[in-house]
Amino acid sequence: MKKYILLLIASLSYADTVSVVLENDAIIGKDNHYTNGFYATWMSEDKPNFPDILSFIDLEQKNIAMSFSHAIFTPQNKRLATADLNDLPYAGYANLNFLTYKSSSNFFHEAGVNIGMVGPSTQADSLQKGFHSLIGHEKPKGWDTQLGDDFIYGASYNVGYKTDPLTLGELSLDVTTNLRADLGNFYRGGLAGANIRLSSIPLDSFSTEGNFIGANESLLINQRKTKSLQWAISFGLLYNKFDYFYVIDKAKDEGYNVSSIEYTFGQKLSFDLFYRSLKTSFYLKSLDINHDGGSSSNEKTGGISLSWKWN
Repeated sequence: MKKYILLLIASLSYADTVSVVLENDAIIGKDNHYTNGFYATWMSEDKPNFPDILSFIDLEQKNIAMSFSHAIFTPQNKRLATADLNDLPYAGYANLNFLTYKSSSNFFHEAGVNIGMVGPSTQADSLQKGFHSLIGHEKPKGWDTQLGDDFIYGASYNVGYKTDPLTLGELSLDVTTNLRADLGNFYRGGLAGANIRLSSIPLDSFSTEGNFIGANESLLINQRKTKSLQWAISFGLLYNKFDYFYVIDKAKDEGYNVSSIEYTFGQKLSFDLFYRSLKTSFYLKSLDINHDGGSSSNEKTGGISLSWKWN
């Protein structure tokens, strides 16, 4: 185990691709329950000699990655200093995810384990108050009622498939599908996603729909440099079946009158720009949330992503 940890640290020190993502509901001008997300990912170059943790998968390319995810959840009414027991509680979430990959030009397998925290230790209250001050919004008043500190852990498995690029005149079209399963004490569930992408050149990367909350590390597989300015537009659909979500189920244990999530159905529209080593993405997500008992709601979020290919 010590040997694997040292190899992981050494590989991340010479990471091939890095990305930073900021999601916030302020981008679409509406304050939702999931109000902010910050995600950073480091992915190695192909490591043929790295220990083959997914030895049962017969694919040649091996990558490892590490990501940091931070998310903020709040009730709708942020002017109350006391807890609104008919809405979600305040909560901060932070985790580290360690991943290994086997892939080819068309397939990838991703296995991950994660550890983290929910609660005041995540500093979510300070971050949100500071951001609201920066953009001139009223500071939320109920952070003293947030969920307490708790240790978070989990594991995930994600598999994806991308079609060969189809030539449409001078453009290129490809489709990526993925299936993901998560097991842990923050979130348990399964996700199915599909994404269609139109681009100015054929792209080798996988345009996956990611996961419920957290970094979408698989977007960095096979990211290549471009010689000139290029673009891509993509549209994705996702279905997320829930078994457990800490923020809601913990709130229910503490006396909140909230319903568990049964499933979500979402859409994502993304516009990507590629210039040499840099990829810049702008996207909008819309999520229909269906709760036990038949109630439903819709939440929208916008995101900005920057990723850099070092080698």
